[in-house]
Amino acid sequence: MKITLSLSGGGLRGAAHVGAIKFLEEQGVEVTAISGSSAGAIVGLFLANGLKSVDMLDFLQNLEKKELFVWASGDIGLFKMEKVEQKLKEILKVESFDELKIPFHICVTNIATGESEYIHKGNPIEYTVASSTITPLFRAKKIGEKSYIDGGFSDNLPVKPMKKYYEKNLAININPLRGEALDSFKSLMIRSILIMIRSNSMPAKKLTDAFFEVKGVANMHLFDFTEIESAYNAGYNELKEQWNKLSQKLV
Repeated sequence: MKITLSLSGGGLRGAAHVGAIKFLEEQGVEVTAISGSSAGAIVGLFLANGLKSVDMLDFLQNLEKKELFVWASGDIGLFKMEKVEQKLKEILKVESFDELKIPFHICVTNIATGESEYIHKGNPIEYTVASSTITPLFRAKKIGEKSYIDGGFSDNLPVKPMKKYYEKNLAININPLRGEALDSFKSLMIRSILIMIRSNSMPAKKLTDAFFEVKGVANMHLFDFTEIESAYNAGYNELKEQWNKLSQKLV
């Protein structure tokens, strides 16, 4: 079976995407094109570059909090993503979309216009980082004359760029809302971000051929390093459970 794949953002819940990809690998499913926002862009970049799920999981498990949350002293935004960007460059060693194995489209949000841009030219690592900058936690990413922020702010599950391809599309959302006590500024901010990016994921249900939402990550914090394996298992096991129904929509 050949499909295209669209992956939502969701912080370290992105490990659920990796679990789902592991299941697709076992089924012999070939992904011919991929799109993603934020964490989905990072996983999509790995897949487009030919890496397997084991490599993706290894990256997430070896990512340290100090590499993700680098204090952006004197800058707009609390943190910056230079160390993550450098780590991606060391692992992937690509500078152009033309070097990737399959077509890859990254959703970023143009901070000046507030509109989505679906990028497939230029440096894929730079645009992947731009797509992952959840402001105001992280500073905006400037590329050329434009500044970009998280793709999830405008289109968190970018199916649109996949519509031009022949193969049918599987869209994976990793942002089910969780129940939690809103007892701090941090919890309120995270909840607000989740509501916003989830609302930007829902239009994809009408555009995709098969929509899959990973329920098991609902209670996982966006940046909980201790739950990466649990998210991975949720993505794998839930797709396995639903595959018979979903696969019928993809043939």
